[in-house]
Amino acid sequence: MTGRRSLFPLLIFAILALGFAVVAYAYWPGVMIDDARWQYQQAVDNAYEDWHPPLMAWIWRRMAFVVPGPAPMLLLQLLLYWGGIGLIAWWAYRRGERGLAIAIACAGWLPAPLALSGVVLKDVLMAGFLLCAAGMLLCRTMVQGRVRAAFTVASILCLFVAAALRLNAVFACLPLLLAALPRAFTRTSLRAVVSAIAGAAAFLATGPAVSKLVQAEDTKVNLSLMIFDLGGITERSGVNQFPDFGVRDPVKVNHQCYDPKEWDSYSTWANRPCPLGFERFDALVDEGDVSVTLLWLNAIANHPLAYAEHRLDHFNRSVWFLVPKGPDFTAWLQSVPNPWGFQVRPNSVLTSVSAYADAAAATPLGWPIFWISLALAVLIASFSTSTSAEARAIAASAFLYGMSYLAVGVAVGVRYYFWTISGAALAALVLAVELRSSGARIGRIALVISTAVVAIPSLLAIGARLTFP
Repeated sequence: MTGRRSLFPLLIFAILALGFAVVAYAYWPGVMIDDARWQYQQAVDNAYEDWHPPLMAWIWRRMAFVVPGPAPMLLLQLLLYWGGIGLIAWWAYRRGERGLAIAIACAGWLPAPLALSGVVLKDVLMAGFLLCAAGMLLCRTMVQGRVRAAFTVASILCLFVAAALRLNAVFACLPLLLAALPRAFTRTSLRAVVSAIAGAAAFLATGPAVSKLVQAEDTKVNLSLMIFDLGGITERSGVNQFPDFGVRDPVKVNHQCYDPKEWDSYSTWANRPCPLGFERFDALVDEGDVSVTLLWLNAIANHPLAYAEHRLDHFNRSVWFLVPKGPDFTAWLQSVPNPWGFQVRPNSVLTSVSAYADAAAATPLGWPIFWISLALAVLIASFSTSTSAEARAIAASAFLYGMSYLAVGVAVGVRYYFWTISGAALAALVLAVELRSSGARIGRIALVISTAVVAIPSLLAIGARLTFP
């Protein structure tokens, strides 16, 4: 019996190591899309901008002294991703749930995260830090004293790094932070609210603080969301929300520019520059004549229905809910042309991983709406039983982060839901571990509601694909 038991840690390690090796081999030295190419240029030049997280480029520069190119960042992403999952699997094994520990290790092989982990992306790096934070929070429940304190401090540090990688990461980080804090900070409702407000403020300040420390150039990246929303409100209301750019019939011009799928038609890299686009707003901000933030808030306040229609339409497409088909592709296979000549060598493993992910995109496993629903279902179920704060926090983190794109999304891509997919799957497995090890059961009403929360959106999404032309 002891011999069989000792095989489980080896099997868990083998699953994790094989996943690491498969992605590293298939995508070596790492795919660089436009975002990563520009970040690496900043790392090479030691001159940073805040359009993409300068912390990532700053870290990249330090690693590039050892090995140039995307390879160090790819390895860091994979170490964080598989390391975080490994910590959670180890926690489950120590709880005596060996089968579920193996299932947690296998969660790293979910189609979208597996394929996307080979692409150098801030979304993957952020999710890696969140996974490590979640893993350490769970593992600290098995230790005491200084080791427990070290796990707590390390997890909080991981959360602040994650917060610096995406503005909306605050939605993913805050639930985990509240679970990490000593009980004294959340013992009463008032203390919990104060801690949440203070934590959110600290997370939101992290990105700007890093930008200031590395002297990153202000690129006015926040304008992308505001311009997209102004375009959507103008389109839906039929009333111009743009400043006076001297454009004749701006409603008609905006109709030609606006795409509910993404904001790129207003960007500086659009194939056909929009007369109401980023360059005009950039100049307006530099002149200081108009507050774009105030213009944006007024447009939302004056046309709330138009804003809601625009936001819901975009979110529907972003999570692949009521649409004719799933994502066209999950992850990139090759880097964009770059001055350094870094490219991925085509190979059969890469083809297989990509085909695996794209095949899943035709099923609920490839649709973010399914994983958002699953995270919510786990959260609902956890409130009907004695679940740990850590387990509940993982579900809340995955759900809130996915839902945050309802308000801040400006583009469509599975990459944006990397953490929601991984977090939701692991939250469900963590809940299963706690239920099995404690002998607790989910309440009947909570079980029915949770099942419906997952089943109804999934069935509606399947129906839309069978109905829409």
